[in-house]
Amino acid sequence: MELLGLIVSRVSFGMTLHAIVLLPVLVGAVAFALPRVWYQNVLLAANGVLTLAALALFRQVRWEGAVVQSLASWPVPVAITLRADQLSAPWVLLTAVFFTGVFLFSTRGTYRDKTFLFLFMVLEAAILGIFLSGDLFNIYVLMELGMLAIAILIMYKQEKQAVYDAMLYLMMNFIAMAFMLLGIGYLYRLTGVLDLEEIHRRLVLLDDPRAGLVPYALIMTAVALKSALLPLFGWLPRAHGAASAPAIVSAVLSGVQVKVGVYLLVRLGQVFLPLVDAHFFFMVLGFLTSTAGFLLAIAQKDIKLILAYHTVSQVGLIVMGLNMGSQVAFWGGMYHMINHALFKGVLFLTAGIIIEEYGTRSYGEIRGVLRRMPAVGIATVAGVLGITGAPFFNGSISKYFIHQGLQGSPAELGLYLINFGTILSFVKYSTILLGDPPATTPSPRDPYVATVSLLFGGACLAGGLFGSAAVELFFGPALATGGALAPEKIAIFAATLVLALVTYRYLVCRIGSLLQAVRVFKFSFNQVTVFMTIFFGALLGYAYLVA
Repeated sequence: MELLGLIVSRVSFGMTLHAIVLLPVLVGAVAFALPRVWYQNVLLAANGVLTLAALALFRQVRWEGAVVQSLASWPVPVAITLRADQLSAPWVLLTAVFFTGVFLFSTRGTYRDKTFLFLFMVLEAAILGIFLSGDLFNIYVLMELGMLAIAILIMYKQEKQAVYDAMLYLMMNFIAMAFMLLGIGYLYRLTGVLDLEEIHRRLVLLDDPRAGLVPYALIMTAVALKSALLPLFGWLPRAHGAASAPAIVSAVLSGVQVKVGVYLLVRLGQVFLPLVDAHFFFMVLGFLTSTAGFLLAIAQKDIKLILAYHTVSQVGLIVMGLNMGSQVAFWGGMYHMINHALFKGVLFLTAGIIIEEYGTRSYGEIRGVLRRMPAVGIATVAGVLGITGAPFFNGSISKYFIHQGLQGSPAELGLYLINFGTILSFVKYSTILLGDPPATTPSPRDPYVATVSLLFGGACLAGGLFGSAAVELFFGPALATGGALAPEKIAIFAATLVLALVTYRYLVCRIGSLLQAVRVFKFSFNQVTVFMTIFFGALLGYAYLVA
């Protein structure tokens, strides 16, 4: 442990925030001439160094305070600044660890040519840059860069449906980025700066505070689309559930990339707080998003689409927690972001392996995963127990904190509904684990796949067993978790599970025609564009009412 601490401190001393952001791209570009096997080993080593640097940064922020660095030592209102603080440092660490894990997972993947690997490093750099950036326009540029990298990764196998999904993803996000750019321009005209902290200070000094509501609504509309909030989540199932997208792409998109939008929802909400408090608006929107997500997930047959729509649902739950006005619920929402990265990461990774093994994506045609692929099956079980909030797993802790913030309010019933919908969805999903597997000989096992899957699954269990310590370590507050394992909580989970089993057996299995009608419905580009305009108008109207 002392040796690890020494190594971490040395890395911390020698690496700036700018280096953390640039390292993935620079190493990817400089080493591109190497043979593929050497190239991927160099990138894996670079991710290892990056993880150590992120760990050192996290330790420095956690025990010494925020780190702020400016490019070329220009004064803060002018310079492009990077900031690592209590909100961003945990996400820098998680991003580095997550990318290292998925690199290990796919070490022997045949689709991983050098261009694919380089694009993956570009995406990692863009995500790290957004978490660390203290400059609004810099965030915009990095979001555009990440968007392009994601689109190419989705269509990388050049299959017709994947290209179509990627182009729709691009077009929807281009419109959102246009909203954001207009908002940034308008805001710069009002304040004369792009630094987030300076914007916050100058908004307080506006003669007419309502003048800042239009740029607020424009920017937050784009952020809401990036967060996959209702009714702007039409892009997410196409991107995360793309038929030919490799498992590691889906895992990163759901585990880390979608959290960028939620992070910006919090960060920019704090910037605009002198003008408008939209917590109630986003809390209600979070509930509606979560409900719509699990209803659409229940209707799916494709196991990747079940997971994709449940990303929508879980993001809605996170947004609820972050906007309840309760500190306990807020940190519960933040912890659920980390937990979601872990259990949804392992579920997407294992889903990709299951699809390769069985040659189908339909849950009805996949049986006996636990018997045919024990390691993958056990990791999947851990992910399912995590996302459903089963006792002793990470989801139970973060959901408990969110529930504490709702206790006694009418919204408490909404949380019970979301938990029921989540369990019902994964009762359906879990049918792939049981039954008799095909009689054919299983494919040779990749030790990297099994190891990484089980590590992610183990993290889901550890996050539940040591939930209180994890929240205090990552974010600071010391929150008691004993109530999460109280007999009444375990009884509520068990009763909800029984109700979900009965509902699946006697209702869901008998309304196939209705589910088919829901399943074929997808938001078109035109519909999402109209919804963006409606969302902008609704948010602007709400802001004017409460400002």
